[in-house]
Amino acid sequence: MCGIAGVWRKRDPIGAGDLSDIARMMQALAHRGPDDHDSWNGARLALGHRRLTIIDPSPAAREPMLTSDGQGVLCYNGEVYNYRSLRKTLEAEGLDFRTVSDTEVVLQALHHWGVEKAVPLFDGMFAFAYLDQRDGALWLARDRLGIKPISVADTADRLLFASEDKAILACHDVPRRVDARELTLRLAWQSRDSSYSVFEGIERLPPAGLWKISDGGIEKRRFWHVLDVLETSRIVDDRTSDAEHMASLEALLEQSVELHCIADASLATACSGGIDSGL
Repeated sequence: MCGIAGVWRKRDPIGAGDLSDIARMMQALAHRGPDDHDSWNGARLALGHRRLTIIDPSPAAREPMLTSDGQGVLCYNGEVYNYRSLRKTLEAEGLDFRTVSDTEVVLQALHHWGVEKAVPLFDGMFAFAYLDQRDGALWLARDRLGIKPISVADTADRLLFASEDKAILACHDVPRRVDARELTLRLAWQSRDSSYSVFEGIERLPPAGLWKISDGGIEKRRFWHVLDVLETSRIVDDRTSDAEHMASLEALLEQSVELHCIADASLATACSGGIDSGL
């Protein structure tokens, strides 16, 4: 699962108070990553990571992870299932790797190809913060369906972000006020997507959110939307038999399960009453 936390200073450099807040945020996220933890800070950014070890348990795969030149920094939660094929492509383009983790593949892809080219290539569930020190930009991203969370609080002097609201609330200058409107909407609708927080001053990246933070402020965008990739002509003109559809579905499920089983830790299956378990 893992947990990420960060403090971005809008003007002043990172100080002792920011580092104390990172420590408090990491403590609030300890349940997400009991296996390891570490932190990193630069001129205007401080990062913390709690690790649940699934792929490459070695200390070399610890996060926050830096590129060999120190110009790229990644704090990452989730798993990119096609990381092995991405790694082969990157190696063919001359890049070397020091771990067998998917984290390093994500970092190298972001740094080598650029964020806007790399992120759409990731097949998985993820939330991450990536700092490109070559231009000073901080990028926050969330997977297409919003499986992995990332909360953000934009204050006067800082931008705070973390895997859960509770980590942001642990910081010293964040008020704990419930958003009455949001609470009312949740009670009225009996559902709400994961883009909204019940606390005032906290928002969340939407599914497929890709935010660029720089001196110019926050540039919010999305790198994917289901309506953009829906092939209506294929659906309308489909003449495939039920048997062929069932065979295709079974093949897709087997491929998906095989990708999910890539791990250096013990695996377990939990069946619920949902669509995936029913299938």
